[in-house]
Amino acid sequence: MGDENPLATAPAPAVTSNRKSGAQLALALTVFALVLTSNSIINQSWLVSADTDLGLMGSEDASYAEIHDLCKSVFANETNQSELCAVPSDSHNAGFIATIMLIVGAILLFAATVMQVRSMIGSNSRPANILSGIAGIWVGLSVLVWYLLMPETETDPDWGQGLWMALISATSAFIAGQSGKIQSWIDGPPRMRAHGVRSGTGMSEFVLKESSCGDHALSILVDSDLVRVVRVHRVGASSSIKDVLATRRDSYTGFAHQRIDWLDDFKGLWWVLCGASLICSFTISTLFFIPFTITSLLALLQLMDPERFVVSTNSGNHPFYINRWRSNRELTNLAMDLVDDAMIAVLRGEDLDTEMLDARADSIAERFSADRDAKQSQEQSQAAAKEAFVVAANPPIQQQPTNPPTGPPASNPMPMQQPPVVEQSQQPQQPTPPDWQEPVAQEVSEPEPAPAPAPEPVPEPVPEPVPEPVQEPEPAPAPESTPPVNPPSGPPSARPTSAPVTIPPPPAGPPSARPTSAPATIPPPPLGPPSARPTSAPVTIPPPPALPAMPPPPMGAAILPPMANPVPSAPPPPVVVQGAPREENLSDDEKDNLLGDLSS
Repeated sequence: MGDENPLATAPAPAVTSNRKSGAQLALALTVFALVLTSNSIINQSWLVSADTDLGLMGSEDASYAEIHDLCKSVFANETNQSELCAVPSDSHNAGFIATIMLIVGAILLFAATVMQVRSMIGSNSRPANILSGIAGIWVGLSVLVWYLLMPETETDPDWGQGLWMALISATSAFIAGQSGKIQSWIDGPPRMRAHGVRSGTGMSEFVLKESSCGDHALSILVDSDLVRVVRVHRVGASSSIKDVLATRRDSYTGFAHQRIDWLDDFKGLWWVLCGASLICSFTISTLFFIPFTITSLLALLQLMDPERFVVSTNSGNHPFYINRWRSNRELTNLAMDLVDDAMIAVLRGEDLDTEMLDARADSIAERFSADRDAKQSQEQSQAAAKEAFVVAANPPIQQQPTNPPTGPPASNPMPMQQPPVVEQSQQPQQPTPPDWQEPVAQEVSEPEPAPAPAPEPVPEPVPEPVPEPVQEPEPAPAPESTPPVNPPSGPPSARPTSAPVTIPPPPAGPPSARPTSAPATIPPPPLGPPSARPTSAPVTIPPPPALPAMPPPPMGAAILPPMANPVPSAPPPPVVVQGAPREENLSDDEKDNLLGDLSS
């Protein structure tokens, strides 16, 4: 049990509770506004006019309330009393309405005072601040309504005590409602890093005061040779050190710590005297501004809570002050309680004890990191919840399934006009049917080389109307007895020529004859079956739909077999071009010499 470290098992005890300077200021301002509002209701002199009689060398002051009462008493028996006392009556009605509104404002301020006291104990201060701000706005509206209801007069009266009290009350209550911002201004900027700045010199460091943001510190540094009091500032990732006091350790002769606790002991008195002197400066004399200024300074010092330190050396005493204004109050309060024992131990020649202070600084850093992580996780959860709400509010649109295109997979062009399909009867005795067929205009009867069943006649389709084609010369007909150019290698098959065949309309242009040795391969149309044509015959490219088609040949025309060789085209006529005249620049002797040189 004796080996356990108490600093690791239990946190450092809290020595001083947070006094909530902003809550104290809000309570004081709310009470001050309540007192001023009550006095403005009782005090009836809101506007004061002064009439001076130079002959009698005197003056008389009268308020509108006195004038109204005097008018009522003088013209009590008159029938036109309302007309005679119109101005005092309107002033009285405006004051009466403002009084009712001020009473409501005083009730709100009393409720705000009770809530401010509860916030001093530990309750949430936000509702109390909101109520104080609402009460201040209500008192300000009461003054505005009174001003709008006041009748116009020929004289220009002065503002009385009641009006000033109401205006100051509204201002004080509104400032009390902003005590949260005042508290943040007193506490200083928030901490951005977990650990505060340190000197990093390798000496024992006792932090007397650390700023709220952790970027500034006032520390005592002690080693075997020196005792230093330094101010440390964080500049980026490094620290800057400025010495307040530096002395040799053997020259360090004493240490004094003076707590100015009487400021806290009489803090209630400072606030009461401050408010009372301000009221008296309006009601009695402006000289009361002097005690108001003094008590205001004492109240401000009480919020700062300063303490005085004196380091004694062989050369004399060296005092300096420390206050808790915009500081890390938790660490500073602990340091003020531990610094006396630590400096006495240094006087005895012992090391500077900073374990308890460092443990509290580490606990503050861990708490800061935990709070930061919790805040980040809360923000992430809120963002996720918001995103889920947006997705639920706007569901994704379901796309309707569309039918795939019926065209080829590569592309789906517009359907083209296909040529009519040629119907041909199947030949049972032909092992390999030819890839093409001879166009015929009508049925031709020829002797069959072998008996074969006659195919059924196919009705001839009616040709579609086409525009008039351009007449072109037809190729010379070949004799009907011309055998095919490339006969098949297999046994000859009997192919009837008398079978009726449907003739498709010819293409727009003349068919281009191609050599039988290099036939072109054209894919068949997507919707029609491939047409049977011989491999040795030229292939005709189907015409585009936009070009006009050739009309079918007449019914009595002879059937032309496919041409084995292309029709030779007529050679172009020779072009005679006259050359330029030749100039003779060399004589005969020069030519002979040149030829002799070339031959040698």
